[in-house]
Amino acid sequence: MGRKVAIIGAGVSGLASIKCCLEEGLEPTCFEKNEAIGGLWQFTVSSTN
Repeated sequence: MGRKVAIIGAGVSGLASIKCCLEEGLEPTCFEKNEAIGGLWQFTVSSTN
């Protein structure tokens, strides 16, 4: 692998950044403060009618 890169956050942008780094031959390491990845994708909006 190539150069090491730090990615802060495993949300939408972080996951896309990891993919791009891998495609460019870089070695990404992702740091996420939560146990799950996905950022705002983890949440749903509940409708109340």
